[in-house]
Amino acid sequence: MAAPARYLDHVERLTQAIVSGDLASGTRLPPQRDYADAHGLATSTVTRVYAELARRGLAVGEVGRGTFVRSPAVGAAAAFAQWAPAPGALGSVDLAFNYPVLPEQADAFRQALRETASGGDLRTLLAHAPHDGHPSDRRAAAQWLSRRDGAAVSPDTLVVCAGGQHALDVLQLALCRSGEPVAVEALTYPGWKALAAMRDIPLVAVPMTAGGLDPSALETACRTHAGRLRVVYTMPTLHNPLGSVMPLAQRLALVEVARRHDLLLVEDSAYGFLVADAPPPLRRLAPERTFEVCSLSKPAAPGLRIAYLMAPPALLPRVHAAMRASVWSAAPLMAQLASRWLDDGTIDLWITRKRALARRRQAIAQVCFAGLGSTGYEGAFHRLLPVPAPMRCDDVVAALQTRGIAVTPVDAFAAPAQVAPAAIRVALGSPASDAALQTALMEVAGVVRAAGRQ
Repeated sequence: MAAPARYLDHVERLTQAIVSGDLASGTRLPPQRDYADAHGLATSTVTRVYAELARRGLAVGEVGRGTFVRSPAVGAAAAFAQWAPAPGALGSVDLAFNYPVLPEQADAFRQALRETASGGDLRTLLAHAPHDGHPSDRRAAAQWLSRRDGAAVSPDTLVVCAGGQHALDVLQLALCRSGEPVAVEALTYPGWKALAAMRDIPLVAVPMTAGGLDPSALETACRTHAGRLRVVYTMPTLHNPLGSVMPLAQRLALVEVARRHDLLLVEDSAYGFLVADAPPPLRRLAPERTFEVCSLSKPAAPGLRIAYLMAPPALLPRVHAAMRASVWSAAPLMAQLASRWLDDGTIDLWITRKRALARRRQAIAQVCFAGLGSTGYEGAFHRLLPVPAPMRCDDVVAALQTRGIAVTPVDAFAAPAQVAPAAIRVALGSPASDAALQTALMEVAGVVRAAGRQ
C-alpha cells in the first residue's frame, strides 16, 4: 500500500487539475485498475484516492458507468444536499427541499404570538430553560407522542431540542467517538453524514432491502468490525430518499441483531408523520437501546426549530450533558408555541392536511413522470426519477438549474464508498401551488426524456 504522502500526492494532483479546469466536469476517470497500473499503485490505494475526491465533492461514482469529474461548484452543493437554482434565475422553483407550509399557517403563527404576548409568562421565556426543556413543554410533547404511538410516552424520557438537526448533533455528541464506526443505510440523510464528517466518525454502509436496512447485512457488519460498531442510524418509517416503510418483521429482526451485539439505535422520524398506519417505532420494540428524533419541521414549519428526542432512561444523563455542551436548551418561545399547537390539536390538523397535500402532489408527479420509471411512497413529499444513460445526473441537474429549477442528485445521500443509482430526488413540498409544481415537473420530465433520446 502506498505511503500516506504518496496517496495524498495523487489526491492533490487530481484536485488541482479539476479546480483549474484541466480535467473538465464530466470527464470519466480511468478505471481503478488502469490508474493503478499506470502509476505503480495498489488498486486499494486508487480506491482511497477516488473516495477522497468524492468526499471533497470533486468526483462522483455511478453504477455501471464509472467515476466522473464533478465541477467544484456542483460538488459542493451535492455534498451537503444544498442544491439551489442558478443565481439570479427568475421564477425559481425549489424541488430540492421540502418546506410544506400551508397557507393558513402564517395567520396561526400571528395569532399565537399575540396570545403569548398578551397572556403568557414572558419573564419565563426570557430566562434560561432547563436543559431538557420546561416540564410543561415535555408534558405536551409526551401526550402528543402517546396519542401518535398508541402507547404511553413519559415526559421524563424526552428532551426538547432546537430542531431535528440539533437533535442528531446532540446524539452524535453523546454517543459517538472520533474514529469509531457508526452503521448507516447505504443511502442515508446528508445531515447525519455532514455531522459525522466534522467529527471524523467513519460511517459503515449497510445494504438495504426494499423495506429498508437489511438486518442480516447489519449482522455481517458487526462481525466485520469485531465489536467496534456500537451505534446504528436508520430511517425505518418513510426513508429519505427511497420512501420505504420497514415492515414489522424486519424491525423485529433489526432489534434482535441490536440486542445480540449490544447496539444503540438512532431512529430518525422526520417524515414518519406522513404514514398513518406505520408499524410501531423501534423505540417501542427496544426501549432500552433506542433513541428517536421526532422533528416538527415538516409537520409544523421548518422555522419553528423544535424537535423531541426520546432516550432510554439509563442514557439520559449523556444526552443532558450533550445539550449543555451544545445550545444549553431549545428557545423557550418556540417550544411554548409548539406546545400550544400540540395541546389544541392544531398540529394534528396540519398533519391531516399535509398528508392530503402529499398524496395529491404524488398523483401530479406520477402523471408528469409517466413512462420514466419514477418511484416513491404514495404519501411522501419526494419522488425518485432515474436518469437514463448516456446522460449523467450532474448534466440533468445543471440543465434544470438553467431553467430555474433545483433538484437533488441521489448521490448526495450515498454513504461513503457507496455508488448511488443514477437518479434525482424531486421534492414536491415547497412550491406554493399545485399549478406551479406541475409546470416545474413537466420541465423536469422534458429534460429527462430528452436525455433518454440521446
